[in-house]
Amino acid sequence: MGLMWSNADESSKIPNCLRHTCEQDEGMAGYGWASYDIRKGGVHIVNDTKNRVDLLVRYAKIQGSDSHEDWGLDVQILPRKDAPDHQETTAIFYIGIENFESKLRCKHGSDVPNQNKQASCDGVTQGLGDFNVRVIDHRPDEEPKTCTSVHSMTVPVDTIWKAKSILIDELVDKDRLISDSPGEGLVAPTVWRSAVPDNPGKGNLHFVQKTGKGKYGFDVLFSSKATATTVTPITVPKQKYVDFAKSLLSNLMGGIGFFYGTSKVDDSAAPEYAETERGFWEQAASARSHATVADKGPYRLFSSVPSRPFFPRGFLWDEGFHLQVILEWDMDLALEITSSWFNLMDENGWIAREQILGDEARSKVPPEFCVQYPHYANPPTLFIVIREFLTRLRSTNLYQGAPSRYLSDELTGQTLLKTLYSQMKRHYEWFRHTQAGNLTSYEIPPAGVQQGYRWRGRTPQHILTSGLDDYPRAQPPHPEELHLDALTWVGVMAMVLKDISEYLGNYRDNVDFTQQVDEIVRSIDSIHWSETDQVYCDTTVLDPGHVERICHKGYISLMPFVSGLMNSNHSHLESVLDLIRDPEELWSPFGIRSLSLKDNFYGTKENYWRGPIWININYMVVQRLWELAQQPGHLQQRALEIYVELRTNLVKTVFESWTKTGFAWEQYNPDTGRGQRTQHFTGWTSLIVKIMAMPDLQRGSQAQPAINQHGTNGSQDFGEF
Repeated sequence: MGLMWSNADESSKIPNCLRHTCEQDEGMAGYGWASYDIRKGGVHIVNDTKNRVDLLVRYAKIQGSDSHEDWGLDVQILPRKDAPDHQETTAIFYIGIENFESKLRCKHGSDVPNQNKQASCDGVTQGLGDFNVRVIDHRPDEEPKTCTSVHSMTVPVDTIWKAKSILIDELVDKDRLISDSPGEGLVAPTVWRSAVPDNPGKGNLHFVQKTGKGKYGFDVLFSSKATATTVTPITVPKQKYVDFAKSLLSNLMGGIGFFYGTSKVDDSAAPEYAETERGFWEQAASARSHATVADKGPYRLFSSVPSRPFFPRGFLWDEGFHLQVILEWDMDLALEITSSWFNLMDENGWIAREQILGDEARSKVPPEFCVQYPHYANPPTLFIVIREFLTRLRSTNLYQGAPSRYLSDELTGQTLLKTLYSQMKRHYEWFRHTQAGNLTSYEIPPAGVQQGYRWRGRTPQHILTSGLDDYPRAQPPHPEELHLDALTWVGVMAMVLKDISEYLGNYRDNVDFTQQVDEIVRSIDSIHWSETDQVYCDTTVLDPGHVERICHKGYISLMPFVSGLMNSNHSHLESVLDLIRDPEELWSPFGIRSLSLKDNFYGTKENYWRGPIWININYMVVQRLWELAQQPGHLQQRALEIYVELRTNLVKTVFESWTKTGFAWEQYNPDTGRGQRTQHFTGWTSLIVKIMAMPDLQRGSQAQPAINQHGTNGSQDFGEF
């Protein structure tokens, strides 16, 4: 199902003005959820300046019996202030079924008294059973304000997702093309209809087109015959435009979707993919160019997305950050999404870092990025989600979200945790095996075993698998280099598994994971700490047996700190805090830079992770500072001061940019605070909601649940913003 709209003053304008998705280059002044609750519904807005029209869509859900849900849309077409009087606008609701066994038939509602502007579709599918969808004008008993066309057709099931292209083709007046033929060798100009032909009936794709002048509206009402209720025209109370935090949370929740389809996978396991030889990136590229790519699946995924218009698919390391916000509002929803991701795991423990499922998803991705590789990893942020679940399972008073069956019944929670724990251990071992580093040139100190890891998929300019893309690394790449962030992510996994094993009473596992955490902490300090630069760094091998630390101060340098692998008495903690707060290094009035201002690579080339401010890493910094500010130690006051200042700066940055532009952004300029790159990036940028909800420690507030079912919680004191 979907909705399209266009200016319809002239039929020839419709193909170029027709909107189906909100893209950055189409003159959108703003769009997204003003409010949204996945269990109840919400309010969605679109401000389309090029078509000079705003859309206000209210969405409501009604819980029926046997877990079936009815729902309705209240669609309002509102000309903008600069629109001419009696501007004509068309809106098209469509419904399709991608299954040969399912049935769907649409008709006009002219045989229903006072409902002559109604269209009605009856269908049956295996998952939904019998259902009905009605499209009704807001005031069907008044004089006609809109014209309604119902166009039914049968198309190949694998093309239904191309509904916009199909609609545009149906708007071509083919009869006029034939009758107005200019003669042999000449091409007749395309003649466009203002509406699709009116031919309701059977089919697997149906368009219901409403065309009217000025302001008008209609309802789309879905009723399952399995429920005891019938949805009536929506009477969702009108709401004032809600505040900044609620908007971001609503758009994150509104981006949750169900994805289904095949995935392109190269499972050739070519020996070049081990990346053990010098020049390995060229050898691996050659192997990829000759590999046979297979369609695997189909798979199904329940997930949120970073940005509905630009990144409308699941990203593994993004999802762990998204769920940090969602779990505060609805723990069971967050756990359902987490389980859906872990259920994608193969027998070895691999989860593809991008879930590009089906042709529609692949149409938004360059072909060279569609293929997934079973030796490519991604930061395992879902482990942090499970740690948050465990924390609340141990102390349920920390949660004030929607009722949770996993938290209200400890046995139910433990059962889920045991299932997840088994999957997490498998992923942990897969990660350690596939991303293992070569420690041949590294001296093993008497203290014990060292651990080291290296992201696969490395090129001279990028490590996309690390999540930090173009962040500077050793040049040239070397098969014996070790990546600090890869090691710390293994440490995060080991810490979470240690805590779960303790809670579940698996003492043998607990001893093993405790030992591994200790090894990782020692390895971070012995391999990756530079006494010269007083910072944590990647390492590489310049000559046989000669190890060099490659220090690019930035987010990677902070990984041991933000991961929680440094305690409050750590000998290097003061140096890390100095780096964070130094305005000539990472500190800016708008947040923590991704790369030091002094680094030679700062702001160069793509400038993706080479200076701009990212909210996900800033959130990790703020969270760790918050924890330190509550722990006795000689740096407690320093951590408190940085926490208070950074929290304030971040909220101001995101809020002011949102106020000026109407959007949350992928990243923020470290010199101006301006939002940049992808707009409507309501994925991990929505972590600002949790930052806002953190206590104002300067004023003595205590830690509270970050988000409850009434909105944000915490100190709630944002007068300065």
